[in-house]
Amino acid sequence: MVRTLLAQWRTHVAAGIEAMQAAGQIRAELDASRTASAFIAGIQGRVQVLRSTGSVEDLEAVLDTLIDYLRGPGSPGVTY
Repeated sequence: MVRTLLAQWRTHVAAGIEAMQAAGQIRAELDASRTASAFIAGIQGRVQVLRSTGSVEDLEAVLDTLIDYLRGPGSPGVTY
């Protein structure tokens, strides 16, 4: 069941990435499925840290980093 839910989540995230690519909002060269998998893994991992520590800092950090990755270097707000 968990496997199915994660696969559905990845499919939805990938579709969102593809829609943003088509709209020119994020980098077109990204592999949507692979990037969706990275988002899910990062979020899942940081949620575990949040549950252990009670702090949202790590979750915020991974989300900020992944969003910067979508935008690419040189985009406004990208910090790497």
